[in-house]
Amino acid sequence: MEVSQLQPMTLNVYLIPGMSAGRESFEALTLPDNCSATVIPWLLPKAKEPLADYVKRMLVSIDTQAPFVLIGVSFGGIVAQEALNFLRPKALILISTVKSDLEKPTWMRWAYKARIHKLLPYYIAGHLAHKPLHMLPDLWQKRWKQYDYYLPMRHPEYLSWGVDQVLKWKGPTDNAEVPLFHIHGDCDDLFPLKNIKDAEVIIGGPHIMILTHAKAVSKLLARICQEL
Repeated sequence: MEVSQLQPMTLNVYLIPGMSAGRESFEALTLPDNCSATVIPWLLPKAKEPLADYVKRMLVSIDTQAPFVLIGVSFGGIVAQEALNFLRPKALILISTVKSDLEKPTWMRWAYKARIHKLLPYYIAGHLAHKPLHMLPDLWQKRWKQYDYYLPMRHPEYLSWGVDQVLKWKGPTDNAEVPLFHIHGDCDDLFPLKNIKDAEVIIGGPHIMILTHAKAVSKLLARICQEL
């Protein structure tokens, strides 16, 4: 008599990209075959919208009837942690982000208190894609194209709101007992590793290591998903 092998249960994986980034930022990553990946796109925030309300709008499409994992990168990691107020994933995986205000560099806390970020000309970001690239040096042309490709969400209102949320975020308000995994690079210049607690370290990994060190990150993601 033949004994059929049990097929691994499909695990829905919802990925929340970094600020301004889209599904393109995850192209180099690979997940186990039993994982079904969905990238959650950014939305334009409403006027003075609290982060908690925004997160509920952003993640409304998540199927809570099936087992799922949340993966958040950078600002997406902050959003993923806020989601624990109303979602219960099998696991929360954070990449290149912080788990509290104490893990941020000192300059971020200072910048928020001084309100310097309110003076930044966010409207410029929305016009960078329209630069006459043929007039720029070849290296600059390449950089502009990468910027345009990997950071499609550059609306000034979104950027102003998003930077404000990152700077003033203190930490998750819900201490749900959800397994948490943190993956961080030792060359992250935005959130230096020296401030990060309890993380799996990617050697040589910068803040954008899901692009530059995708194989190493994918290996850790595969191990985590297989343990669930």
